[in-house]
Amino acid sequence: MIHMFRRFSLTFVCFLLLAAMSVLLVADNLGVSYSVAAQRITSLPDSVIAEKERYEETSKTCLVLRDSTQENSDVYTEHVQEVLEQMRVGYHLVDVSQAEVPAFSSYRTVVLVLQRLDVLGDTAVALCEWVKSGGGAMLFCTPESTPVYRYLSSYLGVEEGALSYAMISGMELSGDFMIGSEGFQFHWGEPMTTALDIRLKDTAKVYAYSDDENRVPLVWENDYGEGRFVVMNHGMSEKTVRGLTCAAYSLLEDTCVYPVINASSFFLDDFPSPVPMGDGQYIRRDYNRDISSFYSNVWWPDMLQFCDDYGVRYTGMIIEDYSDEVDGLFPRQSDQERFNHFGALLLDYGGEIGLHGYNHQPLCFTGFDFQDKVDYNTWKTKQDAVNALTEVLNFTQTLFPDNQVSVYVPPSNILSEEGRELLHTEFPQIKAISSLYIEGEIEYIQEFEIAEDGIVEFPRVISGALLDQYDYWAALNALNLYYVNSHFIHPDDVLDEDRGAALGWETLHENLGNYMDWLYTSAPNLRNLTASEASCATERYDVLSVECTPTQEGIHLRLTGFWDEAYLMVRCNNGTPAKVEGGTLEHVDGDYYLLRATEDQVDIRMGGGK
Repeated sequence: MIHMFRRFSLTFVCFLLLAAMSVLLVADNLGVSYSVAAQRITSLPDSVIAEKERYEETSKTCLVLRDSTQENSDVYTEHVQEVLEQMRVGYHLVDVSQAEVPAFSSYRTVVLVLQRLDVLGDTAVALCEWVKSGGGAMLFCTPESTPVYRYLSSYLGVEEGALSYAMISGMELSGDFMIGSEGFQFHWGEPMTTALDIRLKDTAKVYAYSDDENRVPLVWENDYGEGRFVVMNHGMSEKTVRGLTCAAYSLLEDTCVYPVINASSFFLDDFPSPVPMGDGQYIRRDYNRDISSFYSNVWWPDMLQFCDDYGVRYTGMIIEDYSDEVDGLFPRQSDQERFNHFGALLLDYGGEIGLHGYNHQPLCFTGFDFQDKVDYNTWKTKQDAVNALTEVLNFTQTLFPDNQVSVYVPPSNILSEEGRELLHTEFPQIKAISSLYIEGEIEYIQEFEIAEDGIVEFPRVISGALLDQYDYWAALNALNLYYVNSHFIHPDDVLDEDRGAALGWETLHENLGNYMDWLYTSAPNLRNLTASEASCATERYDVLSVECTPTQEGIHLRLTGFWDEAYLMVRCNNGTPAKVEGGTLEHVDGDYYLLRATEDQVDIRMGGGK
């Protein structure tokens, strides 16, 4: 009996071991051995979003003067308005060609969107007296050399010059001007004659020069009495200059505070997706591998190393199939091994999987004009598009049931109005869309905001691994206005010569590492977030209004739309923070501090002057 019991026990143990091994093998083959990180930031209640109060409700502490009859007035004014609105600066806009200039004493700052300053007339004298008593005035656009300008020039810190325009083709920034601007140069190549050729007094502090031997001052400040003038002498107003304008405006007061998102998100478009078979010319040249082996054994381990080194959490945008079908049936992808392998590791490293499409055909319908820029099909009916998206969502849910798909990236960043409406009405689980921030031709362009239909717009600012000076410039400006990094890359960049394939992955990988070094050295407090978390952070940013009131000891903040936390950038131009109530401060770079508000009333007490 004992012998039989021992034989039974041994057999039972062997059976259990075999069963356990079988379960592990099945799990490995199915790719279900993964974990999904809990979402660190959740969506705001609908009631908070519905009742949001914006900057229009704040007191108007800034006076913006324009002259609608002057050249480029509309473009310059729109740029200034956008920056002030993002900074939650309440402003009063006055067209001096149609109305009198109000008393400066009602404001703390003034922005002159004027090239010909003669329209100010005798008001220029009042402006100087107001600055002398403690006001802050900024000249946004390069002034023309007129009598009023010559009167103001001494107060602006100009020693001589302004009789001609300089040829400038680039800009060099001082390290204490913007977050991440240490040693920063942006050379745009084509010379522009939009800057006055001048020499400044020793009292002026220059924050940006032309990047040539002439060293033409492009941004500077000059104290006058208790106040300060800031001058922008470059004539740029593109979307990628908003951070520069924000930095210049933030110099006007002793302490400047504005809300930020505080998010760093890296997107992997077309990932996971079917892996191309065969050879890639430069992959075979450098690694003697086929494409599939390269992705698994070189590219993906290198990308995961960034997670270990910098805490990056990728948002992968899934594509189920690369067919061009836009009607009929949308069959289930049969080759799922690669999806399981890459997707499970992405999730294990704290990432998430979002929606790119069943295939790579944008949500555009009959009649949409691609302007011969791309070769795509239009969907025959909306039901066909719904069927295709439903299939890829079900496919993703089957493979990764714990991953919640809530972010959509349009293929090639193209999205029609009908396609966007379809997402809103048919797929309520899609809470955010991430397309492009910088102006394109046919692409869907976004701001960082909550759209009227409740979907969060969280655009991508830069892309790829070539990362030239323009990419850094765009990233620098987004970092300073929003405290955001939003970048995307395609696995097949290594196959496309236009995206740097001929340089080889080793060089592209080094470029990405250099960018991340710059980013996280410049912004050490930047939060690594998935796109869904970043969209939730954008909600908190977008509903927030800030009322800043100087006090004898520092500054008092009243936050409207505050929910559980809010992030704000604090620039201290006179003194350093000594004590904070209602939140915590961390030093970022130079005079910049990141405030995490934990209450809707925050007091910052300042220490000694600098």
